[in-house]
Amino acid sequence: MNRKLRRWLGWFLIGWLIGNLLLVALAVGVLQRLSRDLPDLGDPASLRKSHITYFYSAEGLPIGSAVSVYRKWVPLSKIPRHLQVATIVAEDRKFYSHPGIDLKGIIRALWACIREWRYVQGASTITMQLARNLYLSPEKTIQRKLKELILAIQLERRFSKEELLELYLNTVCYGHGAYGVQAAAELYFGKDAENLNLPQSALLAALPKRPSYLSPFVNPTAAAQRRNYILSKMAELGYISPSQAKEAIATPVTDGLRSAPTWMTGPTRFLHFLEWTKKELSQRFGPELVNRGGLKVYTTINARLQEQIEQLMEQFIERHQRQGINQAALILIELPSGYIRALYGGRPWRKDPNTGRLIPDYFNRATQAYRQPGSSFKPYVYAAALEAGLQPETVFSDSRIAFRVGRRSWSPQNYDGVYGRRMTLLTALAQSNNVIAVKTMQSVGADKVIEVAQRMGIRFRQDPRLAGYSLALGSVGVTLLDHTAAVATVATGGQRILPTTIKAVYGSDGQLIYRHRQETQPVLDPTVATKLRMMLRAVVTSGTGRRAQVEGYEVAGKTGTSEKIRDVWFVGFTPSLACGVWAGHEDFKPLRYGSGGTWCAPLFRTAVSLALKVYPGRRSFTDEEPNGRPALRKPSTEADEQRVAVTVCTETGLLANRFCPLTHTETLEEPQVPKRRCLIHSQEGETLLICTLSGKRATSQCPTQSVVGAIFPRGEAPTEECDIHSAEQEVHSEPSLPEPSSTNLSSETP
Repeated sequence: MNRKLRRWLGWFLIGWLIGNLLLVALAVGVLQRLSRDLPDLGDPASLRKSHITYFYSAEGLPIGSAVSVYRKWVPLSKIPRHLQVATIVAEDRKFYSHPGIDLKGIIRALWACIREWRYVQGASTITMQLARNLYLSPEKTIQRKLKELILAIQLERRFSKEELLELYLNTVCYGHGAYGVQAAAELYFGKDAENLNLPQSALLAALPKRPSYLSPFVNPTAAAQRRNYILSKMAELGYISPSQAKEAIATPVTDGLRSAPTWMTGPTRFLHFLEWTKKELSQRFGPELVNRGGLKVYTTINARLQEQIEQLMEQFIERHQRQGINQAALILIELPSGYIRALYGGRPWRKDPNTGRLIPDYFNRATQAYRQPGSSFKPYVYAAALEAGLQPETVFSDSRIAFRVGRRSWSPQNYDGVYGRRMTLLTALAQSNNVIAVKTMQSVGADKVIEVAQRMGIRFRQDPRLAGYSLALGSVGVTLLDHTAAVATVATGGQRILPTTIKAVYGSDGQLIYRHRQETQPVLDPTVATKLRMMLRAVVTSGTGRRAQVEGYEVAGKTGTSEKIRDVWFVGFTPSLACGVWAGHEDFKPLRYGSGGTWCAPLFRTAVSLALKVYPGRRSFTDEEPNGRPALRKPSTEADEQRVAVTVCTETGLLANRFCPLTHTETLEEPQVPKRRCLIHSQEGETLLICTLSGKRATSQCPTQSVVGAIFPRGEAPTEECDIHSAEQEVHSEPSLPEPSSTNLSSETP
């Protein structure tokens, strides 16, 4: 060999050594950095504790569990030998010989991925899978894979092969939320793992590869193919005889398979309530503790009442499908605790458009659906008006009014198509007058109405200012939960309550870790809440919500019907319960006919009547509490002590006279007592024909549709005649109405 060649070989060897040293140094550096981020192995013995989160009703009855991690621990000695062998054959045939990683398998998988230029094959050993399941996320990245390799080697050093196999068989996912062989044996075969036969064991061993796809409940053909492949390999490797394999392969995959659990094939009990409770728990404690913490959660739901509500709502939907209703929702909240005693979020199952099978419908229409509340939004408009100084007896005219919206003109329409009447705000709310609601919002300002609604608990998904004055008629979507809790603020004297589904939570060690304490927030002045409650009472006693009356109890609330009857509502309360009901079509299709008062008010009455049998509470807003405490707040000032009981006309909100057909008694502070007596139901008034466009006495030239009859106190009737409908003048459009103010309106009398 000549000198030149020797020199070249020398430099090559030196370069090769330096390159290897650099690669080793780089690998060591990467491993050290990754090692700093690795989780502590901890004590895997803690995995033997229960990791199922159980839920209980208010009466202490079990109502469900966190199915996402259904796990029960069994020792390796109680796991059949053929299940252990089938798992090793299916997942890692070199399990007993490798140090945690299979280098040949890694190289083979890497080459397959490079050849296809995508992820096509993995090389995870049982130990690597265990490391990933226990300590890492399932994301497919190089960094995660390197961490998985390091953790697998550490696990091999710390535990024996038998201990690792026991850990794996008790933690791997077998589909449908079952983790571990015991949970899987119960789920699929309704038996303990130690009683599984050979074909059943091979079927379970087949599932970890693709649990959702290979489930015998979902895809029995694919499950049988994977099971039979494992049985053939077990015979080929000498773990079972060919005759045993042949007999097991001939066994139908459905042999011994139990019927799919009810939470997979039929309406699960309390699906939407439990899902909402899990969400509330996750927000408070984080999803990891909920799914793996082994908690015992005592909820607020009354199981018997919930079953009755679900039956009621299912019958309602079934009965009214011809009218276009295919979904409905209901929520019942106890006051003032805020406990949700019943929650129906819609039909919990729907047909898969591809397979036609029933699949769970987790969309909760009581807490997630934003639907237009229609006129049931008006309580927030009138709450803002009362805060601004208007009174229930303040009078507005419902003469036509129009607003410019871009290039178009928008005019609110009354449901009955009649205009030009004068009525108090109390009557306008009771009769659900749209024009007066819009004029009231115009008077106090849209920003004020939005601020009050948000303060009471409404969360808008979109900017409500974009809706303009149509917001007063409920043109912006809200959720049933927010809406019901916000209206309940009126029942609690202006105190906002936060609804909850959780009473108490115990950890896996039995220690109490949380108990609910209701915290209220004052959002309305008690005087404003009292006046608004009186107005909402009139809705039920003499207005659009008469079908919501509950015998023996005072009820207040509001009906709602959105544009083209796409959504119908009733949201209301008794002194001790708040209830909201919504119905409509899932795809926002209009209903054939009806309204919130037609469909939802009777549902409210029935549901609340059922709830009051369990939680009777107070019958009247002025009754004493069941524990003997006064229902009204104790007087703290001289003005509070000067409360008087007065008889009020339900329709007008003014002092009643002997001609008023509907009256009720209110206990009010002296400044709140109406100063005038009702004249609409009195023979002391003066009846005149009024032109609604001019506000003056009508003449023979005024159009018939612009003329209404009105009653005025003697001496206060207008004296001037209409001057805009003369023979010489033709009117093509309505004049703009002046913006109402609390000053000029409060002085008007019908």
